[in-house]
Amino acid sequence: MNKRPFNKSYSSRGPHRSFKNDRSRPLQRKAYPMPKGDKCNPLCPFFVCTRNALVIVTKSYRGKIRKVAFCRLTGSECIGAECKFASCRINALLPDGRCAKALEKKTRKTTDKELFREMEEIEDYDVEDFL
Repeated sequence: MNKRPFNKSYSSRGPHRSFKNDRSRPLQRKAYPMPKGDKCNPLCPFFVCTRNALVIVTKSYRGKIRKVAFCRLTGSECIGAECKFASCRINALLPDGRCAKALEKKTRKTTDKELFREMEEIEDYDVEDFL
């Protein structure tokens, strides 16, 4: 019988080691939307195929390796937002295939000073100017 005694203390990397401070564990990064321009991209971490047919493969193109979204249903490259099974985890896919998060970044955000200045300009008008 080759059993370990109960009073033996295990090292920090004992039989049930934790990964809290282990450097060999890969770092988890926050996922960000990855649209191409304002269009949805099937390589985005939030892009989902409702039929679970999306596979990310690597292809060599002109001597360089690149990631490609591949559809197992059609057996070819994924067409992205044009597919009827395309979806987004954060519901940012618009019906025309654009990404709402990309459009959100492009819109101009007005500051309070600009809004106040516009309100003053409107208040300076007289009623007679509009008649």
